[in-house]
Formats: sequence, structure tokens, C-alpha cells
Amino acid sequence: MPHHPVLQLAASTQDEGVRAAAALSGWLAYGLLCLTLCWGVFTSAGWVRRATGRQTVRSGHLLLATVTLAFVLSHVLTLLFLREERFGLVNLLFPAAAGAPLRQALGALAFELMLVVTLSVALRRLLGYRRWLWLHRLAYPAALLGVAHVLLGALAGGRIALLWLAGVTLVVPVLTLAVLRFLPARVLVSARIIEEAP
Repeated sequence: MPHHPVLQLAASTQDEGVRAAAALSGWLAYGLLCLTLCWGVFTSAGWVRRATGRQTVRSGHLLLATVTLAFVLSHVLTLLFLREERFGLVNLLFPAAAGAPLRQALGALAFELMLVVTLSVALRRLLGYRRWLWLHRLAYPAALLGVAHVLLGALAGGRIALLWLAGVTLVVPVLTLAVLRFLPARVLVSARIIEEAP
């Protein structure tokens, strides 16, 4: 750490810039995660297929997922720039074992599950449909871990008011759609959410 006052001021200003970049990329990743999950539910349930073609819907979901992962990775990398001590692969993959706060461990686990989901898409033909679907549904626990990460991060950073305004607003549609996605079709038909197939 620099000892000269001018160098200390420059380093703290730089750290604040990196923190701001980490926070912005984290919030964008969170918003895109919510949007990706909503679009994924629309895709898998076939609720938007009538408006556009099936390939367009899937491509949109893939694009959103890719952009979400890019922002998550940006969030991770900017936070790593703030660390002064050396860290290895174990610290990155298992932050809880390295003594990291719970919020960081949950965030890392959410990111790792997202990578598993991404890898499953690349290996879909090799895995077979059922195994691929099981792995792809890990996106739901990844999202829950991501929400917990955001909540604990907002508490630690003193931004809980922003979380209630933006975070809860984004997560409510995700939770609603996720619940609707796993309800039996007859329940959705009787509630007039979907029409019965002819």
C-alpha cells in the first residue's frame, strides 16, 4: 500500500472507481439475470411462441444469458481488483473455505451454477434431453443464490433502500413466472392464464 499522501489519495480514488464499476456491473447482472429467467420461462412454456418463431425466442434467451454472464464476470473481475492479498484457484472456486463472507460465497456459488448451465447448453446433444433439462434447471437455484447475494451485499454496503426499490421490483416477476412455470397446466387453464389446446 502506498505511504505517500498523494499516492494514498490516488489509490483510494481508484478503489472507489473500481467499487463503482463492480456495483454497476453487479446491478446490471442482477437485472439481466431476472430478465433472462423470465424469458427462459416464456420460452420453455411456449407462451411467446405465437408472437415470434421458436428459434427467435430461443436466440433471445441465449443472447440474454450471454450478456448476463458477461456482466457477472465483469462484476467478479472488478471485485478481484480490490483485493490486496494473493489468491489462488481454491479461493475463487471455494470462497467460503478461504474465509470469505457469506455474501461472496453465495455469489460465487451462483456464478458456478450459471457456468454449469452454460456448459450444459454446449453439451446438450451429448447429455441427452433429460440430463440436459436437469442441469439447465440449476438456473433456478443459481438465481435464488444470486438474489441472496444481492440482498446480503446491499445490507453490507448500506444500499438496502435501493434493493427494495429496484431489486424487489425485478425479482417479483421472476418468482411469479417460476411458480407459474411449474404449476400443472390444468391449474393454469382453470385460472384462465393459458388457453386449453384445441
